[in-house]
Amino acid sequence: MIHVTPEYFPRLETLLPLLQSEHAVWRSDRPFSRGAWQNRTRLRNADGWQWITVPVEHGQLGQSIEQTRIAYHDGWRKRHLKALQYNYSTTPFHIHFADGIQALLDDKPTTLGALNRGALDLVLSWLKHEVEWASPTSGNPDAPQIGGHGNAEFVHPEYRQNYDGFIPQMSCLDILFNHGPAAIHEIARSR
Repeated sequence: MIHVTPEYFPRLETLLPLLQSEHAVWRSDRPFSRGAWQNRTRLRNADGWQWITVPVEHGQLGQSIEQTRIAYHDGWRKRHLKALQYNYSTTPFHIHFADGIQALLDDKPTTLGALNRGALDLVLSWLKHEVEWASPTSGNPDAPQIGGHGNAEFVHPEYRQNYDGFIPQMSCLDILFNHGPAAIHEIARSR
């Protein structure tokens, strides 16, 4: 059983091991940390890449991801949707996933843990992959950890992106928009 540290629309480094498992532990009990992938992800753009970040209420550092409250006062949801539209509207699969992302953000989850779980559940539904989630207190504490600060053993697969060249560690939305769900399954099977 693997342990998953929540990420906002996770990278392939987090998603691929999860696709090879039917059982996982959702570790939203971990502390929120600025500079991690918990409240941000990277999108490919014409200049290289850009962060999209979910703002959190002040004073949340060190609190669990599940309890970290999202700040909704600055229009970040509109900026995220605009960035996705601007950078991916010409990709073959953007239209298939845009409404689901908008619906998730329109639901306005109150915590980072709830938003990240909603984002991951959305991606897993697109990939038609079911995971049986266990509580953080169950399973082996020495089980493999995915998400968070990175996996030194992970070799990032290359694929065609919407702009020239390849840049790793984008959100899983990058490969979904460019190649659809079949591409992620193909990469997961080849590992």
